[in-house]
Amino acid sequence: MAEWLTLSGIRPVLLVLVAVLAWVVTRYAFRNFRLDPRRRSFVTKLVGCLIAVFILIVSNNLIVFFAAWMAISLQLHSLLMFYPERDRAVLAAHKKFILARCSETFLGTAFIIMYLTTGSLQLDTVLQQFGTAPTHLSQHIAALCLVMAALIKCAQLPLHGWLIQVVEAPTPVSALLHAGIINLGGFLLLATVPLWSNSAPAVWLLCLVSAASCCFAALIMATRISIKVRLAWSTSAQMGLMLLEIGLGYYDLALLHLVAHSVYKAYAFLSVSEVAIIKQPQARSLWRIGVVFIAFQGIIAAACWWFLGNPKWLPSALLAMALTTLWMNLHQKLLRIAVSALTVVVYLLLGALAHQVIEPQPPFSSVWLEPAVTLMFNVFAFTYWLVHHTPSHRLSQRWFITLNAGLYLDEWLTRLVLWLWPSHPIHYYQRQGRIQREKHS
Repeated sequence: MAEWLTLSGIRPVLLVLVAVLAWVVTRYAFRNFRLDPRRRSFVTKLVGCLIAVFILIVSNNLIVFFAAWMAISLQLHSLLMFYPERDRAVLAAHKKFILARCSETFLGTAFIIMYLTTGSLQLDTVLQQFGTAPTHLSQHIAALCLVMAALIKCAQLPLHGWLIQVVEAPTPVSALLHAGIINLGGFLLLATVPLWSNSAPAVWLLCLVSAASCCFAALIMATRISIKVRLAWSTSAQMGLMLLEIGLGYYDLALLHLVAHSVYKAYAFLSVSEVAIIKQPQARSLWRIGVVFIAFQGIIAAACWWFLGNPKWLPSALLAMALTTLWMNLHQKLLRIAVSALTVVVYLLLGALAHQVIEPQPPFSSVWLEPAVTLMFNVFAFTYWLVHHTPSHRLSQRWFITLNAGLYLDEWLTRLVLWLWPSHPIHYYQRQGRIQREKHS
């Protein structure tokens, strides 16, 4: 039985998470479709998708893993096309269908290389042999393929447009997608760490793409009004941050991020409203914000270097962003200092505790990788404050228009997808939908 199934590593945690989400989403769907004559069909497809997710998590065989990965995608496609009369839903599902096949191609290529190299179909055996063997060309290719499969699955820029547009799907489908299925790219990387973690090209690709996706998606999200669209952009940004944590070796933090994001997004989509209430930000001096941010970042990095032996560039930058936001919104000077000092002390204590119980970062980490990503997040922070706290500036207005258009990335992807597969299936799905409605009427 161990040749086919396993409960090692992070799998027990994810099984509990998926079980809870499956119960909540299925119960919501059963009530939400109580007046729809096709309720049984929808719930059947939903349960089929969830069963495939369970099989994927516990699978220890490369063939079973790949079959479950593909089954999830196909079941999700049928759920996304539950209302084929919605043109935008059909277009989003069309793009998702093609990108899913690309993800499966990369994953299948990685698995074939793993099998040809080791001669085994057992995932734990393959990872054990790759973890102890020296790095070679086939491992680099397999690692790059795994990273590409995860990036596509997690809807990282510029392959993100379908995730934003599938909000046209029924609410339970959105909850299932954003709270569960979108996280499978992170699970894939966490379950195959020994394979890709020694490949410098794969790690650099993972970190740079996920960091750029996180920053740009967060900037774009802040320009939107529709709460569902904001949540969709938030998912893309959160997936980028989770993949970045994995790439930098913060595996426990990434697992915590995955669980917390899943629970939050399930709640958010199942209780979503139509329009978000956005407060107009106050105009502030960008130079003052920048000085406070750089000062906090330097203090935290120096403290981490002194107490923990590692500056922890990226966590220091993220914590500095949070402290700068607090500093701008708290008006009492003593309260500012007290909250800032308490936050830094708690962070150092947690870092010291984690340093004792968590293994150090793997040897693939380059001395320049985390500083480069940190510089990217610094640019993101200044761009965000430029747009939101100096709205009258000409550069801010130009950036707001460009960000509100999503950097025009999805338009290029849509043209490419329709060029690759010009026979748009909207009429076929609409005809099938009419046939199903006639059967149930």
